[in-house]
Amino acid sequence: MLKSISVIRRAKVQIIDLITEYTRLREELEEILKVYGVSSSGELLQLIEDGKVSEHPAYEDYLEAKSIEKDLESIRAKLKKLIEEI
Repeated sequence: MLKSISVIRRAKVQIIDLITEYTRLREELEEILKVYGVSSSGELLQLIEDGKVSEHPAYEDYLEAKSIEKDLESIRAKLKKLIEEI
C-alpha cells in the first residue's frame, strides 16, 4: 500500500528527531563511561563489585548509564518501526 506524502514527511521528521535524541544520549553515555575506562554499564558495575572504583559516585553513574542504555534501546526500536512503516 502506498503511503501519502504527508505520512512519509511526518515519519521523516520523527526519524530525524529520534536520531538527534539518540546521538545526544549516546554522547552523554560515552562521557559517563569514559571516566571509568569502560564501554558499558555492565563493565562499570563489575568495577564497582570488584572494588576497583569507589561506590560513590560510581554507582550513581552506573544507574544513569543503565538508564541511558535502555533509552537508546527504546529509540532504536522506535526507529525500526518507523522505517518499516515507510
